[in-house]
Amino acid sequence: MSTTNNLNKDDQLICKYYGAGGAPKFDKFNKIHISSNTRHTYEGSSQLAWMDWVDGRFLRKLFLFFVLSPVSRYLPPRDSLLRPAQLVPLYPAAPVPPSTATAQHSTAPGGTPFNPAIPIPTTLPHLAANNCDFESHPSNGRSTLPPGLSASKHRPREQIVKRRLSRSESFEMPFLTEDSWINDQASTHDISLLEGCAIAVDASYYLCQLLETSPAHEPLLSALGGLTGVEAHINQNLDLWAKNEIVPFFVFDGQPVTGQDDITLDRGLKANKKTDEAWNLYSQGAAEEAVSTFGTSPGAFRIQNLYPLLQNVLKSRDLHFLVAPYTACAQLAYFEMTDSDQCSGVMGSQELLLYPVKDSVLRIFDWEAKTVTAISKKKVMRSLTPTASEPRFIDSFLMAGTSFLSPFPALLESSMYSDYNISTAANLLRTAENSVATACASFNDILQNKDADWLDKYRKARMVVHHFVYIAESGEIRVNDYEHLTSDNHEYLGLQLPAELFHYLNTGLIGPRLLGNITHGQVLIQPTLDGVASDEYKKLITDRIVPIKEQALSLLIPRLHRGIQHKNIKVRVWFDPKYSYTINHRSINPPPSQMVASWDVKDNDVRAFFPEDFASPVSLEVLSLVNTEFVDKTFPKERLIKGIDSTDMVTSVAIWRFLHLRGYADDKHKLTKWGNALATTLLTLQDVKENNPEVTGLSEAALVAFELIRNGLLTGKHTEGHPGLPRKGSYEEKATLVLISECASLLKLRHQVYGYTGPLNKSLLSFWSLASAVREADRDLVEAIVASMFLYGQSKRERDDQLEISRRLPFQQEPDIGLGIAVRTFFDDDEAGGDKEGRLHRLEEFPKTFVPYAESLTEDFRVARDFVDALAKGVEALGTEQMKAEDKEAWTRAQAYFAARPF
Repeated sequence: MSTTNNLNKDDQLICKYYGAGGAPKFDKFNKIHISSNTRHTYEGSSQLAWMDWVDGRFLRKLFLFFVLSPVSRYLPPRDSLLRPAQLVPLYPAAPVPPSTATAQHSTAPGGTPFNPAIPIPTTLPHLAANNCDFESHPSNGRSTLPPGLSASKHRPREQIVKRRLSRSESFEMPFLTEDSWINDQASTHDISLLEGCAIAVDASYYLCQLLETSPAHEPLLSALGGLTGVEAHINQNLDLWAKNEIVPFFVFDGQPVTGQDDITLDRGLKANKKTDEAWNLYSQGAAEEAVSTFGTSPGAFRIQNLYPLLQNVLKSRDLHFLVAPYTACAQLAYFEMTDSDQCSGVMGSQELLLYPVKDSVLRIFDWEAKTVTAISKKKVMRSLTPTASEPRFIDSFLMAGTSFLSPFPALLESSMYSDYNISTAANLLRTAENSVATACASFNDILQNKDADWLDKYRKARMVVHHFVYIAESGEIRVNDYEHLTSDNHEYLGLQLPAELFHYLNTGLIGPRLLGNITHGQVLIQPTLDGVASDEYKKLITDRIVPIKEQALSLLIPRLHRGIQHKNIKVRVWFDPKYSYTINHRSINPPPSQMVASWDVKDNDVRAFFPEDFASPVSLEVLSLVNTEFVDKTFPKERLIKGIDSTDMVTSVAIWRFLHLRGYADDKHKLTKWGNALATTLLTLQDVKENNPEVTGLSEAALVAFELIRNGLLTGKHTEGHPGLPRKGSYEEKATLVLISECASLLKLRHQVYGYTGPLNKSLLSFWSLASAVREADRDLVEAIVASMFLYGQSKRERDDQLEISRRLPFQQEPDIGLGIAVRTFFDDDEAGGDKEGRLHRLEEFPKTFVPYAESLTEDFRVARDFVDALAKGVEALGTEQMKAEDKEAWTRAQAYFAARPF
């Protein structure tokens, strides 16, 4: 095999660090046998790296929709997805040739033919074949700067912030941290060149760009914890794609790569400093400056929170999407480097240039000007280095900083570089004999002071880029340049998970968070939007939700490689760099797998007791357990659980198992005290649902509320002096309004498709952070439950409703705090007593000044009132063992508060 003799200095160092090139040596290859009826079996070495063999037939089917038309929904395969077949290498020993798939003859990389029973799309022309060589087309000089932002005047008591668009002002893009020099190399071309083409789009980049340009731009995103009208804006934008006859094929980020979580943490902490500055400006009455500052806080709001929304929009429009194993950039690079027939070009962030794309990366569509902006990698390399060396370009790019590697520490020295970009890094590298290691040695004092491990991080990042992981058109999970993958690749790629889990990630059944925890052996808690680490937040993160995370991991890890089962997973937190906790997923008693295995319900069992229209997620599962005859039907009839196949049953059984694990149901499947309280609330909400059919998510909000109540986070208790608290009344009166407005924050404010205009409230944003942490932990547990159902073969794997199952499961949507702000602002000025008509009139006039784009504020207030009443009735059913008398009294006061203020 290859040696290090002919390599340059940096490559020699990499080989020295990770081992000389060449395929790693094993006594045996591991094997994964996937069957509908049996668990995974692993044979051979205990190696956990990316060297396993898997069922090739299964893997080819994972990528089923790649061989379908990009303008039609994918169909389920006609033959069995999981039928045992001949084992083939996961990664071939020989280089993979480009796909030669056409409409008439479709051949997978490596020569494996696609299933002829599956329809093959009409071949879409590649950019070069469609006269789309962007480098050869001069720019027409037309460009439009994104709109600027400003705020309206505010009244003295409560600052009203507002977005006002101006075409003449420019602004920074807060979500995207990109290199200015590279952007200067972009060229503009006629959009008609892409007519009839399919474009593979980085979903994160698309959402970032959408939210940073009008009309969808929302500078107050990090102050509200959500968006108003984003779904409508996405649909409007996709209408423009369709109008111009361009088909987007979205690729979502999967698991983070090594180093990415740490960079996200660092950017989040820096963003918190900007938002702290914005909150200070807001408290001083400088609303306009506060809005601008909120709008320039990169990393505060995690764009991945919008993935479920975008995926549901794409499904409703019959547009394809794919969740990559790791980064979307790596998957797009695979499409580009193989001239894939699935797309004619790729659109994404600058980091795409790190990968072996052949030339241009699409950047911005200007639908009004009918132009598209692109960056040519060849042009950038020629401009950056005299020899257009790709290795030196990659090194310079990495030194300038990426989403998974911090910038070279010397570039951050303001005394040496007032500003820097990739060109600065290239010049620095040139003076260091084109060697990153030499540059590190030259600036060793700075590295030791700022980041002593930066060279180690660089080497890992370099290997991550070179050995990127992607899904091939054959459906196989592959590693680029597998021949030279080093034996310690788990150090930079992480541990390898079964292909079946990648399939569930790929189809949207589960998210990447849990898988990333296992792959990288850590749970890194990212900064909150408010940047406040209160005592109750610290206790929640380090104590209350840890058992939930342990249960989730305990359900998945026993199905994985035996070596992974013995790997520790550490918990790290953003507010304390020294904190570390080892997840205990191996010795939970009783084992979560044993508890969930006691549930086996089929469609006919449910329909024998409940009508088909009684199918609301959460409500059905909780209220059905009140029926003792039905409870008897929920236990397994046979030793092996099978046949939980329908969408409804997969969803319901997952929720029943969640209720059991969280203590709402006992081992006899009867409701506990907490379960009875939740059932009382849900039963009370039935009338609210019937009277407000357009209001969704009430049952899920009730479940979230009870999770918060159980953790002592929804009590109304507060510390005087904190910003955003009520101004009037006694402590008890203020506490009651705090409790009511926090409950309202769990509900959605119906809002027109405009940017938010109204007051802000940091206290409610802190509560949003608590609710978000609980919701995130519970979502991980629900996803682990549903994934385990498929891993154990309890549910049919060959299906096409994975996204629908995911959508029905609770804890996916996070409403913003708009309704809570409105409730607190209105009642803080309201006095008890008075006539009902007068208060109703004030409420109807309230939106004109405070929330002018609210659609049905009076109805939303009534829903919030009824929601609080339902929770109070549920809490009343609890005993003193479950809740202290003083905490129960807070809910009684909340009911009395509304009774004294009818509307």
